Amino acid sequence: MPYSIDWYIESEIIYIHYSGATTVDELRESLIATKNMIDSSDRHLVHMIADVGDVTEATSIKDSLQVVREVGAHDRTGWQITLREKSIVVKMGAAFGTTLFKIRARTFDTMDETVAFLKTQDETLSWNKINTSLRIP
Repeated sequence: MPYSIDWYIESEIIYIHYSGATTVDELRESLIATKNMIDSSDRHLVHMIADVGDVTEATSIKDSLQVVREVGAHDRTGWQITLREKSIVVKMGAAFGTTLFKIRARTFDTMDETVAFLKTQDETLSWNKINTSLRIP
């Protein structure tokens, strides 16, 4: 599972792009890198956008949940947006997990929907500082 992680807005929103076949080790590595990026920010909450639209083979839900529990959530995690998720089951699971675990998570089909949602949730974001070098599908 090749992945890339960068700031969508420096110190405010992390953009993670996953592609190809996912592996447990790379998922763990990407989650740890994300936590480290949140540590480098001085913001109260850092939001994340995980673009999974180019994943060809996903890690099982059981294995993914195990890695998420193992790595743990960062105390300053804001909204966790999943972008371009194809699986209805995963979308439903995310909605269920949001309610059950009281996490801030949503799933959107487009980046425009994601941005519009985040604008309504956090008025302090610096939309004039978007990293335009990112190649977002």
